[in-house]
Amino acid sequence: MVERDKIDLILGPLATAELYAINDYIQQQKIPTLSLAAADNLTQRQPSPYLLRASATASQALHPMGHYAATEMKLKRVIAIGEDIAFDYEELGGFQAAFEKDGGCVVSKLWPPLVTPDYTPYTAQISDCDGVCQGFAGSNPLRFMKAYGDAGLKFPVVTGWTGGDDALLRSFGDDAIGMVSCSAYSLEVPTEHNQRFIDGMRKNFDVIPGFYAAGLYINCQVADAALQATGGDVSDREKLIAALRAVSLTDTPRGPLKFDHLGNVVGNFYIRRCGQEDAKYGLKLWNKLIKTYENVSQFWTWPEQEFLAHLVYSRDYPPLKKC
Repeated sequence: MVERDKIDLILGPLATAELYAINDYIQQQKIPTLSLAAADNLTQRQPSPYLLRASATASQALHPMGHYAATEMKLKRVIAIGEDIAFDYEELGGFQAAFEKDGGCVVSKLWPPLVTPDYTPYTAQISDCDGVCQGFAGSNPLRFMKAYGDAGLKFPVVTGWTGGDDALLRSFGDDAIGMVSCSAYSLEVPTEHNQRFIDGMRKNFDVIPGFYAAGLYINCQVADAALQATGGDVSDREKLIAALRAVSLTDTPRGPLKFDHLGNVVGNFYIRRCGQEDAKYGLKLWNKLIKTYENVSQFWTWPEQEFLAHLVYSRDYPPLKKC
């Protein structure tokens, strides 16, 4: 795309590992990149001057989810489970750090391979806890929640935006009822712009959107605002990236947003509970908005330098403690 098509801007990629993989090349070529991928460290300890993220780091939604699970759901002992990939390491690491900060304890962490055909061997290991945090993405949350229900497990389930995305509501079964998720987007964000977005997605694509769609739509809003600021001139990439990083929007499908000095979004995150009440658009299940955390940064409530002093969230960090 860069060398053959002479592009001026990248929208994407989606997966954390993909962003880590292309990061060096992006910086060498000085290509402004509006990423949907999480890849925490690229706006933290190893920031890229050409990266801008209007979605979230992997851990950003799980920090408030960890806080909510500990302080309002009153969970004490949680088992975390997610795919054995970078996104889930960072996502569940963020949950563990915030959950333990508020008095909870992660009992164990389970890492099924990405292409696990059957989650039964993993659901069989879930016991001696009072809650489960699942970090699955794509279609795997559907398969995990079905296996969870088939196993007869009744512990409350919490998750991030991929594990409970609104776009999955049409496919979840009753096993997802009661699941609590945290996302940077919700169908219930009460703004005119969000309603226009939903109506447009239904009309043009016949789908109920989640954050996968909303995140890329918002990236295009950011690009549009920067292009207006530069008069459409993309010849000077340094000026273009400066204009992108200066964008502050008050009206998007996720609500207001701005960027920190490292290029990562600061915005609202929404706690939702999956249930059957108030469902719309022909859906049987619905994520009911129950709490809004405003102006959430990638550092949550930690001072920036204190946060950056610890290791990037990984398979083994934070380490498990004796509960």
